[in-house]
Amino acid sequence: MPRNSDYIPTRDADFDGWFLNYKNYAVEKTSGTPPAWTHIPAEKVTALVNRYDAWHAAYVKTLGPHTRVDTEAKNDELKAAKAFIRPFTAQYLKFDPVTNEDRTAMGVHNKDTTPTPSGEPSTVPVLEELKPLGNARVEIRAHDETTPESRAIPYGYNGCVLKYAWGKEPVTDRKALTESKLITRFPYTLDLPPEASGSVFSCTAYWQNRDLLGRPSGIESVVIA
Repeated sequence: MPRNSDYIPTRDADFDGWFLNYKNYAVEKTSGTPPAWTHIPAEKVTALVNRYDAWHAAYVKTLGPHTRVDTEAKNDELKAAKAFIRPFTAQYLKFDPVTNEDRTAMGVHNKDTTPTPSGEPSTVPVLEELKPLGNARVEIRAHDETTPESRAIPYGYNGCVLKYAWGKEPVTDRKALTESKLITRFPYTLDLPPEASGSVFSCTAYWQNRDLLGRPSGIESVVIA
């Protein structure tokens, strides 16, 4: 039987319970001494908790008599929550040490082992240029490894997950790239915090429409200050 194409529930009540479980499971696995999962930065777990708290508070306001403003606020928090959850899942939950059992417990799809025309991304987006623009902004250009003449994202992929970090020390381990953005077209302008200094280090991987993340590119860098 084909599975539901989206793991995130559509009804608000179902989503609230699902999101609570998703959040609690991630918190449990990243807590303890030592934690079972060490690959998720603490600030990302905190952001996940904050995202749930903001959603739940807005959702609860709509359970009784409420205004149109309350409904709009709830809908805005729902959109913000989903925009956080999808890249979080793609970046941190699709690979070891997260297991199939973990993903099932969290209500997240496991990798589909049945070959399909739109399976896991098979190519890599090559970072061809990181260009500092000043004022903590960097222009990023990339192309698919099979079509260096085009910067278009291949058909069937939702975009690229850009993982990045900045600082004065060289970065050689992708786990140190703790920030992420979902890019849907190149060139892309990355806005960094005003205090960012040193160099920006980044890599990319295609993101497919079932939250499958492809092979990552190499780490590239550019001096910004």
